[in-house]
Amino acid sequence: MPPAKPDTPSSAPPGAASNASPNGTAFREVELKLHVAPADLARVAGLPAVREGADGPATVSHLRTVYYDTPDLRLFASGIALRVRRDGDRFIQTLKTVNSATPGDSAAVAVRREWEWTVAGEAPDVSVLAASGVAGLVPADAQGALRPLFVTDFRRTAVLVRPDPATAIEVAVDEGHVTAGSETLPISEVELELKAGRVGRLFDLALRLQQAVPMRIGTESKAELGLRLVTGRLPPPVESEPLALSPVTTVAEAYRHILRHALRQFLANEACALAGGDVEGLHRMRIALRRLRIAHRLFAPVIASPEADRLVAESRTLAKRLGPARGWDVLLAGVIDPLSSSPKAPAGLALLAATARNAGAGPAREAVAAILAPHCAATVLALAAWLEDGRWLGEADKERRAALNAPVTTVAPVWLSLRLAKLGKTAKIPDEPKDREKLRRRLRTLRYVAEFFRGLYAEAATLPFLAALDSLLAALDADHDAATGRRMLAALPGADAATVAATAAWIDRQADKRRKALPDLWKRFRDTPVFWA
Repeated sequence: MPPAKPDTPSSAPPGAASNASPNGTAFREVELKLHVAPADLARVAGLPAVREGADGPATVSHLRTVYYDTPDLRLFASGIALRVRRDGDRFIQTLKTVNSATPGDSAAVAVRREWEWTVAGEAPDVSVLAASGVAGLVPADAQGALRPLFVTDFRRTAVLVRPDPATAIEVAVDEGHVTAGSETLPISEVELELKAGRVGRLFDLALRLQQAVPMRIGTESKAELGLRLVTGRLPPPVESEPLALSPVTTVAEAYRHILRHALRQFLANEACALAGGDVEGLHRMRIALRRLRIAHRLFAPVIASPEADRLVAESRTLAKRLGPARGWDVLLAGVIDPLSSSPKAPAGLALLAATARNAGAGPAREAVAAILAPHCAATVLALAAWLEDGRWLGEADKERRAALNAPVTTVAPVWLSLRLAKLGKTAKIPDEPKDREKLRRRLRTLRYVAEFFRGLYAEAATLPFLAALDSLLAALDADHDAATGRRMLAALPGADAATVAATAAWIDRQADKRRKALPDLWKRFRDTPVFWA
């Protein structure tokens, strides 16, 4: 689909003369976005959390912004957004990274680098794109091909809030729309931008706002929202970022980093899960919550925080609400879809698939409702606020603080060995399904813990162990999915009995084949040296 043109942008060509300073102004933007229902948006600026901490009156402005790119979207593909915003009589050109956050940055917070220039009009001035610091971000051969892509047009009510003398947060309430051609999406959101102070204060303020007005954490920028309108593509599932622990990382730093990582993965897949175009987004949200729980359980004895225990327990409640939809996904994607391409597919399989999709629609709606519910955002914000506040470290007693400040290398091999020991000394894979499932869960936990700490060791040492573990887990996961598929079949109301029987028989044949490989996979795993020895 070719990029749609925005409504009545300036017709001046890129490169028109301007009074832009060639070097511009560089910023590092740290921002937390919250989606608010339009009916509630007007209440935000008057909430006590904003009104009582306001440093001066609110300002109201009408902002119209045109975003530019090449017809083949080269800038967005490189993680760059180029825009020109009209604010009153001024035109501000901004070059911005879509997201420059690193895996160590706080969850829910978008971190972007941006450069600004005052320009003459709504067309971009490409001459300033050769300035120091930005040269090369927009290739020279792309500058002549820049075209308007979409427009955001919204009313902004902004007020600077000072929760304490060291903190300054701009609260911007935005109401309007983003338009690409004839396609439009509403803008109804609150942006909290940290101007000074610690990032934990962003979460404190967001949590106070969210407790007064229902809000949902936003992960897509206005540029990403506009791009979705232009391309028509639904948000894809987001791969987990690699952890970046090193031998000098302390226990406290490792804990904070791993939990941030899990929360970031959870939020990064929210747009995909809500769009409904790819079931993998919902699955990865559940995986992120599982990693969060496993990491907290691992570190809990040294963290010793009842508040964190409670918040992590609430995340488990959320994960349970996302779970039922996964069972139907397993039946459709893991059983019905592959069987459809088999010459042994039963005649009634298409009708069975339709019945399964219909049965899974309710749990899918329940999962979406759980994500949209205020409790979901409240849980994430509260956990992030607790994590970033750091009192769990600063107020620890002398003995616990020493343990938290010790290198994580002093505990990682012990914890890994304990997880390995929980597998027992059995020489073979258990025959009983219940025992195999227990083994699979313990192996899965070991895999997560190994992933947490693999950065502490040489990659060449970790790869053989992880490869053997992954192969074994893949076979056991398939065995588990087969059992789940069979269970979902049995619960399928109104399904043709003959088709169900034929499908169940196919599941059993595939499961038998996979189980034959388990002894060799188990032996290979047991014979592979651990990387932390």
